Amino acid sequence: MREGLNVILVFVLGATSLYMTGSLVQLARDLQMVKDLRIRRTMNKPSLETYSFVGADHPKRLPIQENYVQMTVQESIHYGIEKPEAEDEWLWTATIGDGHVRLGDNKRMFAVAMFHQLHCLRGIRNALAKGWDHLGPSRKRHIHHCYNYLRQWTLCSADVTLEHGDFMQRNFTVERQGAAHTCIDWRPSYELMKEKWVEWEEYRISHGIPWHDAD
Repeated sequence: MREGLNVILVFVLGATSLYMTGSLVQLARDLQMVKDLRIRRTMNKPSLETYSFVGADHPKRLPIQENYVQMTVQESIHYGIEKPEAEDEWLWTATIGDGHVRLGDNKRMFAVAMFHQLHCLRGIRNALAKGWDHLGPSRKRHIHHCYNYLRQWTLCSADVTLEHGDFMQRNFTVERQGAAHTCIDWRPSYELMKEKWVEWEEYRISHGIPWHDAD
């Protein structure tokens, strides 16, 4: 009886071991496939020199390596609305320069969606701080554009990370951390925007382009 039970246990353990080994092998294959896909995408990405930057002949995304990182959302005492330091803190979300990037030999100007979105948030903060009634018609139209643009961006990103539904009951002074999200590392974007702005300034000055015509 005991020997039969031992045989069964050995069989079950062996089957479990085989299943786990097979699962790990499959996982390793899946991870390698994802890695290979990313490498192929990088290798097959045309260089900037292949584009004329005329009409539709330009890359669709900022030419950076898009690496995925984990970001834990946290509450913060920074980036307020009316505090004296709020404007300077929000200004630090901007890039060096005017927020645009110039690419190609003809220095064609592009906006980058990420920095367009941050520009909109800065504009909305400014509108809240000043008050809606103190804004002119043009500024109000700009804020409406920003609200609509952020709505579309939220739908486009479609982040379906599950977050705890009790965020209105949490004490954010001691429970600041929220869910972890998978995001694209934004640091290379800032670095490239800075690099391209320095290039543009050198080009602008050497070609005698006045500052007021730079935009």
